[in-house]
Amino acid sequence: MRFDVLDGIRGHLLFMMMITHMSAVPGMSYLLNIHHAVIFSLWDAEFLVLLSGLLAGILYVDKFKGPQKQARFLRSRLVKIYRFYLYSTGPFLILLALSPGVGLPDMVGGMLEVLLIQNGGGFSDILPIYIYCFALLWLATVTIVRFGTIWVLVPSALIYLLSQPNYAPGFFGLGQKFMMFDIAAWQFLFAIFYVVGSKYHEICRWLRSLPDRQFLGLLATAGVLALSQRWLWVYPPFGTLPDEAHALWFRMQLHPVHLLRTLLVTAFFGLLLAHSTPVTRWAQRVVQWYFTLKLLRLCGVWAIQMFVIHVYLIAFFFYFHEGWGATMKLSVAVVLQLVFMVLPLGVDWWMKRPNHARSKTKGDVHPKAT
Repeated sequence: MRFDVLDGIRGHLLFMMMITHMSAVPGMSYLLNIHHAVIFSLWDAEFLVLLSGLLAGILYVDKFKGPQKQARFLRSRLVKIYRFYLYSTGPFLILLALSPGVGLPDMVGGMLEVLLIQNGGGFSDILPIYIYCFALLWLATVTIVRFGTIWVLVPSALIYLLSQPNYAPGFFGLGQKFMMFDIAAWQFLFAIFYVVGSKYHEICRWLRSLPDRQFLGLLATAGVLALSQRWLWVYPPFGTLPDEAHALWFRMQLHPVHLLRTLLVTAFFGLLLAHSTPVTRWAQRVVQWYFTLKLLRLCGVWAIQMFVIHVYLIAFFFYFHEGWGATMKLSVAVVLQLVFMVLPLGVDWWMKRPNHARSKTKGDVHPKAT
């Protein structure tokens, strides 16, 4: 069960994430001039997390049709994500082994921290975020059985509120050695869109029931808000902001204002893709055409594999860039970006080769979901 447009959106976000992380190298910030952040002042991880929640919600109503099947899916998903998280820690373990003065006890300690999700590779936060989100959703299965999907928001919102005055990254400090994001806050974004996904059909029916004029008014309002939110940079801190807080602490904490900005942009594109009128059909087709381009779609299909590849490419760039001139940095960045954009073709071939296809678990309810 695939959603080509959503796969393409994930592929776009991963291509942009590669650019974002290369721009963190000193002197490379100009790369962001070709990033969608120029328009929306929002980056990539937010939308990857909400897409994951949205897909989980859609699958719940369209494929699982009950919490028991969903629980089995979530368990298999957790195993898969944890496995790829371990793959993503390769650069960290390699650099640790190459560090001067590091002995066997240090390596054993580092590996134990990796196994417990307490340390790992740089720029790899998205996988621990997924692990916590899917684990919390799995724990909430009992709530779904008794009260329905919308009640997932109650414990999720409580965790979110408790996280706001706590500026430690990770899950209330767990994993803060290598994570930059406050997972206790970001799980709320996942939960919101899990509920949206579970109500997807009702939302689409409601949009189709609207007269064209009302829908156009709604879409135009959403468009204005999506474009104007970029100037909404008012982030009052909760309590005292620590001196060591990240420069983008409001994003790492998923401050309510940043959450609102993310929701506004998502609402506009969600409306545009979910329904159309004779006036907007051309715009919907253009957006659908872009997000179903083969390289974008394949990158989204194999998103978790591509994310781990991105971690290794970024680690290479950061480790070797010292001493390079501006031209050399740009040349390597262009090559790495092109390699990353073409690699989905190879990954798709590798994952679909006959021997690998036969080795897939027969009972996987959604074997290609990433």
